[in-house]
Parts: sequence; structure tokens; C-alpha cells
Amino acid sequence: MSAAKVLRDVGLDFDYEPREYPLLDSFRYEGTYFKMTPKGKTLLDKSNKIIQPIRYTPDFVCKKESWVIETKGWNKSNPDFWIRWKLFLSHLIASRGDDLPMVFVCKNTKEVEEAAETIKKNLQNGV
Repeated sequence: MSAAKVLRDVGLDFDYEPREYPLLDSFRYEGTYFKMTPKGKTLLDKSNKIIQPIRYTPDFVCKKESWVIETKGWNKSNPDFWIRWKLFLSHLIASRGDDLPMVFVCKNTKEVEEAAETIKKNLQNGV
């Protein structure tokens, strides 16, 4: 069962990947900077080049942004996810102060169901 279906079935209103959150702006490294080429055969001079920004797009966000669910299977080919996730949490703290959303990282349908139930309970209790 898809995460979107689970959320719809319990009556949660959400957007799928509604926007990118800026985590780190682009910048220029003005020092000497060499980087391996993709095939690892030589060093490429990247001195004084623009370093690209870091952005993050969560999977499911409540329309009122009171909760966020990220669905991640255990994918070893995406090792930077946890760094981006921590930067995203830091961004939320910096941009929202005390008005923080509930956040969940779920790896399977059972965990999405648990998150949905937690959200529903909190909404019913006015949290």
C-alpha cells in the first residue's frame, strides 16, 4: 500500500513534494580547490568556482505545515540523506522557532500507518 493511500485513508490533507527547502546557499570557495573527476583518474581545478546549494524536498507535507513525513527505505546508495535530514531539521528550528511541525522518517507502510495515527491523535487533541 502506498504512503499516500495510507494518509488519504485516515483523512489527512497533504501535498506531495510541495517545495524545496533551502538548507545551504551557494557560495564561492576562493581558495585553491581540486576535486577528483567522476572516473577518479585526475584532479580537476575547482578554485574560485561556485559551490552549488543544498536543498531538500520532503515527501509529504501537511497543507498547514504542521507535520512532515519522509518515506525512506534503507537505501545505501543515498548516504547523504541523513546529512540533508539533519540540515532540514536545523532549517525548521531556525525558520519556525517554537512553531515546529511533527516530523517522521518512515521506512515501510507500518511506520507510515503509525505516523498517521500519531498525527490524527495530536490533531484531535488540538496539538
